[in-house]
Amino acid sequence: MSILVKQIHALAHHYVRQGSKAHRRLQVGRMIKFVEFIEQTERPHNLHEIGKRHVIAFWKAHRDLAPKTAHAYWLALCVIWEWTDKPGQPPKPLCTAESEHKEDQP
Repeated sequence: MSILVKQIHALAHHYVRQGSKAHRRLQVGRMIKFVEFIEQTERPHNLHEIGKRHVIAFWKAHRDLAPKTAHAYWLALCVIWEWTDKPGQPPKPLCTAESEHKEDQP
């Protein structure tokens, strides 16, 4: 098990104990898949080293995700953002960002 996956498991222990157990386990699984993807391309040593560039690379590599699945991954990334005290939110998937942009225009 890699360093980042161990960090996710350590942080997720308390996270999974609250709320809907099945949903939280799915979210942790998505977080682990994201971290494993990042570790294939680069070697960050800490969750705090993951940034927007990594998220954008993940979205580019997973363009074929259904909008609902991409949104679920984005929500999991929001939890990682919260755990690492990063400002704002992670970049949204392209399909979600485009649909919001279309709604904003008259």
